[in-house]
Amino acid sequence: MDMSQYLGVFVEESKENIQALNNAVMELESNMSSKDAIDEIFRLMHTLKGSAATMGFGKMSKMCHALENLLDSVRSGKAKLTENLIDLLFMGIDKLDEVILSIENGGDDSDLNVEEILNMISNKPESSEKGEKASSSPSKDDVKESSESESSESESDVVFSDAVRDVAQKAMQKGLNVYDLNVELMKDSVMKSARMYIVFHKIEENGGQVIYSDPPVEEIEKENFETNVRLVTITPMKMDELHDLVINVSEVQKVTIKPFEDKKSEEQEKKENPHPESVQKEEKEKVQSKADKRRVKLTQSVRVDVEKLNTLMNLMAELVISRSRIEETLKKYKIKEVDESLSQLARITLDLQSTVMQIRMIPVSFVFDRFPRMVRDLSKNLGKKINFVIEGRDTELDRAVADEIGEPLVHMIRNSIDHGIESEKERIGAGKPPVGKVTLSARQEGDSVVIEVSDDGRGFNKEKIIRKALNKGIIQEYEVATMSQEEILNLTFAPGFSTNENSTEISGRGVGMDVVKKVIESLNGSVYIESVEGKGTNVILRLPLTLSIIQALLVEVDKFVYAIPISAIDSTLSLKESDIKDVEGRKTAIIRGEIVPVVDLRSYFGAESFDGQSELVVTNYKSRKYGFIVDKLIGQQDIVIKALGKLFRETKEFSGGAILGNGSIALIIDVPSLVQKALER
Repeated sequence: MDMSQYLGVFVEESKENIQALNNAVMELESNMSSKDAIDEIFRLMHTLKGSAATMGFGKMSKMCHALENLLDSVRSGKAKLTENLIDLLFMGIDKLDEVILSIENGGDDSDLNVEEILNMISNKPESSEKGEKASSSPSKDDVKESSESESSESESDVVFSDAVRDVAQKAMQKGLNVYDLNVELMKDSVMKSARMYIVFHKIEENGGQVIYSDPPVEEIEKENFETNVRLVTITPMKMDELHDLVINVSEVQKVTIKPFEDKKSEEQEKKENPHPESVQKEEKEKVQSKADKRRVKLTQSVRVDVEKLNTLMNLMAELVISRSRIEETLKKYKIKEVDESLSQLARITLDLQSTVMQIRMIPVSFVFDRFPRMVRDLSKNLGKKINFVIEGRDTELDRAVADEIGEPLVHMIRNSIDHGIESEKERIGAGKPPVGKVTLSARQEGDSVVIEVSDDGRGFNKEKIIRKALNKGIIQEYEVATMSQEEILNLTFAPGFSTNENSTEISGRGVGMDVVKKVIESLNGSVYIESVEGKGTNVILRLPLTLSIIQALLVEVDKFVYAIPISAIDSTLSLKESDIKDVEGRKTAIIRGEIVPVVDLRSYFGAESFDGQSELVVTNYKSRKYGFIVDKLIGQQDIVIKALGKLFRETKEFSGGAILGNGSIALIIDVPSLVQKALER
């Protein structure tokens, strides 16, 4: 069977599982006693192993199996959960991530060094006192004696560990079957470990899970057993189905199965569970309710290729343009009979447009969830204690935007940890908590998403920035006296700029913030910095919700039409020439008691200044108001953003163009860039 058609789904699901594994191990690191975290890691690793085996990636499947065994030894109490073991889990996950990247790029898992990981796993875990004897390699005589008594032992009253009982009970509450198996291989069997691996694989392939084995999995792999292996298995299969499945494995001679029994005493059971029937019924109903909700959610979702969404959005954009042209044509001929139909078409198009945009929207957690692991590794590497806080995970933005902002956020977070957060000694000396705080937050404001990376570190030193900028020739000496704090901080966006004296593997080579600025501006967004020396720094990104269709106000300036995004507009009003005042050489207007700087777009774009009655469009930028003087307001309209191309790359005042209903082009004004450029004049 050709499995290549499923490769895309496999890669996508594997990426999600890798991310979930990182999160689960992070949770386990913060709470070493969390059984739920161990169970979640075990489940995810098991899923990844099964997917890899199905797709024919044997080394990847073997790696997952090894990590699964490592977790099983922790879960059964045979190994202690230590910091070294957590590091080993992270290393294994990183190796799996590399394999997924290789597969995505047309490779396979052939370069995966499984033996290296297996050796590290066999050396790393520290045996607990409870499991030390069980995890040590038995002698040949011990193995022989054990195997002879295994058959009778399977019928005896064995008391399982709390972990095994707990997992078994949860499985039974979910309506799954839990069985106690004794598998006996033929006495002359060769490759016994391979036969038992097939037994394990058959059980797992049919939706089951082995939660206990005697001898342990490590000993089975070393073939340190005779012919008998005892298993406790969770499975949706019935007893006779499981029996037929296992007995049909080559060289399996006998299979004994019975329902799993929890061997607690009746007195202990009554003490722990005074009303077993009612409590179990209630727990079962809760589990069933969760399962039903999960099932509904799964059946209502479907994976869609991003390219198909892009095509759908492009078709939607063309429909919006066509609708505008129809409206424009009908205005000329004033055909009232089609007004109602046209209004209905407009409503349907608007609803369709909204739905298509919502389909493309994803929560920022899609991007944010990769950073806790990165912060954890960086903090260990730099010897700094970091409290990393994520806010606004459910804020949504366009998938195309989400795909591009990952790298800029990596630069920003790394800068905060390396440049911003001081060492523990420095922080205590400055009267700060020893643990530094880095916050990554997102929120929606109108038609924009605002993402901030803030820290409570040392902040920027303005004198140091100026000195570096002068040394690199970014500014001249005479410019320093007139520079505002914002302009000084913006120097850090210059290519090759860095305040680090010595470059490291993490930062200091001057290839960070200029990359951030270029990427964000290519997305029609803006970035700016707020910093107080000794208190911390806040880097703010403002991004459009979507890159395709926006609502805009069309205005006329010197007979040319321009579009201003509605999300940037505060209000509009008519004004006379006498309403404009000069304050320190800058044009201003008093609007509702507030002094607002204004930009005359006629003179800015090289035409004659306005005379008489004109219109003022008041916009918001950085919590302040700025006014644009225009000749006329045409009206609000949905417009499709089209890129201006490479020739206009340096024209920062415009974020794109739009085709209007009459076929003409309207340039889309980039409010932040135009405000900055105008104020610099």
